[in-house]
Amino acid sequence: MKISIGQKNWEFGFISQAQPATTLKKQDKAIIMGLAKEFTDRSRADIQKWRKALTTADNPENPRWAPYQDLVDNLMTDGHLKATIQVRKAATLSNRFIVRSKKTGKEVPEKTSLLHKAWFHKILASSFDAFLRGYTVLELVDPLTMKWSVIPRRNIAPQLGRIYFEVFGDKFADYKNPAFKDHVIEFSPDDYFGLLNDVIPQLIWKRNAQQTWADFSERYGVPLITATTNKTDKQQLDRIETMLKALGQSAQAVLPEGTVITIHDQATKGDPYKVFQEQIKTANEEISKRLLGGTMLTDNGSSRSQSEVHERTLDYKISENDRMSIEFFVNDTVIPLLASHGFAFTDDDEFIFDRSEDLTLKDHWNIVNAALNHYEINQNWVGETFNIPIVKPREKQAQIQEPTQPKSLWQNFR
Repeated sequence: MKISIGQKNWEFGFISQAQPATTLKKQDKAIIMGLAKEFTDRSRADIQKWRKALTTADNPENPRWAPYQDLVDNLMTDGHLKATIQVRKAATLSNRFIVRSKKTGKEVPEKTSLLHKAWFHKILASSFDAFLRGYTVLELVDPLTMKWSVIPRRNIAPQLGRIYFEVFGDKFADYKNPAFKDHVIEFSPDDYFGLLNDVIPQLIWKRNAQQTWADFSERYGVPLITATTNKTDKQQLDRIETMLKALGQSAQAVLPEGTVITIHDQATKGDPYKVFQEQIKTANEEISKRLLGGTMLTDNGSSRSQSEVHERTLDYKISENDRMSIEFFVNDTVIPLLASHGFAFTDDDEFIFDRSEDLTLKDHWNIVNAALNHYEINQNWVGETFNIPIVKPREKQAQIQEPTQPKSLWQNFR
């Protein structure tokens, strides 16, 4: 079946019980332009909703990921979660990357500069998001400007390689079809549902604790004030009621004789701070442990040495594994695609993150200064490296030796 939208024509596969799904024969490049704008579920999240979303996404015959991805979008507003993601993402992508020759192992600067563009950094950032959410599918919308778009994950069924134009519709594009190899790429790490799936229960319980704490504060934050009186006159009762309302604001009241005021302070009953705060704190710690391998990079810590251990764990183990996965993805998928669009990449080119240690300028100068005692170093390189306007080498001054004093005669005697 063909559907026309503007000047774009699509042929789709269909899913039905009577007819098996058929693959795409011809597809317009701008898949994202044909996606329908639909309602996104932002209703309250709970554990039952999460389990149903997993079941829907893991359906072996007709998987649909919209409920799961909508749930993740809903929970992504958590501030602690965003902070931990930002720390891990920065630790992974902040390293300088280069393109080097496989034969020589040396950087090819002119090819590295081809990738120092905003669109390529978008590819790297989107590929990192696949660790969190299970998969990322990118489409090259405009090869002339290298404009890329991220296909909404709620429209994708990664098990089948399909992009549904309606999240629960029958029309889809088979993005793993060879017809899309020059403008659609996919990055799917080993974690099937992504890292965030492991912390979704913590996010739900944390949000419930915060909501319950807010309800508790609203109900018991201002103490309940009651009055007992022996008056029965309506005018006197109305006056007492008015005074009670004013008492909550001005803490002053003039009440008839025989009226007793009682303040019911329930705000500290059962230690609500410990009940709610400990639950929120535990949820934050579980989120940090799963994403960062520890808690002291985002939470308060009393030990600097332990914080440094957690930082090394993140940088040298967790983030290093992320960098290796991204390198494989770029070398196996992105660079061949760029070469097909005219970029000067060959089979000898290799994308890597620079893993050399960063030295402070002072440490670097100390090393160079020590080397000057044994080697001749290019003065132009020294000037550029340390931003020193070197004119010419300084002439060495002949050392003046002081004349030796003749020994006196008495030194010949003991």
